[in-house]
Amino acid sequence: MEIVATFVPASRIDPAEEVRRPPSGATSVELRADLLERDLNLASLVAASPLPVVVTLRSRAEGGEGPDEPAERRRFFQRAASLPAVLFDLEAARDGELVDAVVPCDRVILSAHFTRGVAADLERHAAAMLAAGTRFIKVVPTATTLSDVVAVLHLTLALDKVSRPARRVVVFATGEAGRATRLLGPLLGAPMAYAAWDAARVAAPGQYLPEEMLALIGHLSGPPRRLFAVLRSQVGASLSPRLHAAAYRALGLPNVFVPLEVAEPAELDVLLRPSGESCLDDLGFSVGGFAVAMPWKGEAAKRCTLLAPRARRAEAVNTVLPRPGKVLGDCTDIDGITRVLAEEAVELRGSRTLVLGAGGAARAAVVALQLAGARVAIAARDAARARETAARLGAVVTDVGASERAAVVINATPAGADGRPDAWLESLRLPQGGLVVDMPYGPVPTFLEKLAATRGWRFVGGRDVLLFQAISQFAAMTGVAPPVRAMAAALGLDVAGG
Repeated sequence: MEIVATFVPASRIDPAEEVRRPPSGATSVELRADLLERDLNLASLVAASPLPVVVTLRSRAEGGEGPDEPAERRRFFQRAASLPAVLFDLEAARDGELVDAVVPCDRVILSAHFTRGVAADLERHAAAMLAAGTRFIKVVPTATTLSDVVAVLHLTLALDKVSRPARRVVVFATGEAGRATRLLGPLLGAPMAYAAWDAARVAAPGQYLPEEMLALIGHLSGPPRRLFAVLRSQVGASLSPRLHAAAYRALGLPNVFVPLEVAEPAELDVLLRPSGESCLDDLGFSVGGFAVAMPWKGEAAKRCTLLAPRARRAEAVNTVLPRPGKVLGDCTDIDGITRVLAEEAVELRGSRTLVLGAGGAARAAVVALQLAGARVAIAARDAARARETAARLGAVVTDVGASERAAVVINATPAGADGRPDAWLESLRLPQGGLVVDMPYGPVPTFLEKLAATRGWRFVGGRDVLLFQAISQFAAMTGVAPPVRAMAAALGLDVAGG
């Protein structure tokens, strides 16, 4: 897979030294001249790169920091054309006359970036760009909704048919919602993918690191046999794609697992459909199932035609399986919670437990504890919602401060996921040696993890819960025994298992 890493300079670091060490997994380097100091010697950076170089001058009109005026852009590319770069990124709207006149067409990526969404006439734009005869064209709209993602994938498929087998077309969407297009584009015929230089220097929203792209789709060389997806808000934070991709790679399964940003409940209506009927099936994919995360677990349950008994009790699903004429729903979060508590050798029968939250994840936690025979109380910032949830599940309502006799507390809210102090969580009063289970996870220790360390509580993090629920989820989705060690390694965990 060809992966172009976009170089974004860091302050106080010699750019040439950095360019000499491109990120692992990259096969080319993009030098964004519009992000470099004006007096920087571009020739020295091109010479420093051990990988082929793409030179780009992204205009302000298309989301960069470079000039919009054609005359100024012409002067830049007249100087740059003599550099030993492999390719030059010219903007169709501003640089079209430079093709062949300044830069040979076989060294041109003709690009168009649409910063205000997905244009209705995107296919017309792309067809005109293809007619220019350049080595590649690149079309990058901005996605904010699921319908944007579907439109971009439709364009990707349409242009692949037109340009096959030349592989001249790169189409993906920028923006967090566009992540799935960055993964599916290379599998559907795009000759290259664009990636970030490092996690702290992302040139465009939704970019992955090269090693992340390889982890997620590097096991595939073409369209997937089956497509799976995680549905949530802020989907870029989800580890589910990496977790399931590790399992596919370990077992040699030609499947893909992509993140789909769901901003509105109505978007679930076109996804959670019987097999062959979703908006993704309409594009030609064979959809195998969905993982559902906060805040859509309750909404997803309403759209399933058949629920597992435990999911019906929790009124929440995190695993949706499309089948002919029906949609099945289960809640493997219950398996995740049950397993981590078993690993901690907690005796739950008759013990006092506390669940923080009143949403779908909290209801799953309540049901898991009740099935194990525990006495369950619920505390939530929204007292009315806590009372409603408790009444439906046969639990009692309390407040966070009344946790001094709880053997186990499960945080089923996003509180503290970013590691910042949270006064509500600080009110917890577990006894020494009490166990806290934090369902959210993040790139840094959660606030509850730090709080547990200072107060002498045992702690189980969200990655452990994620792993054990995903083991059940993977089996349900694929019908194959999960490769537990590979899945654990993808999360940085070490467990015994297959």
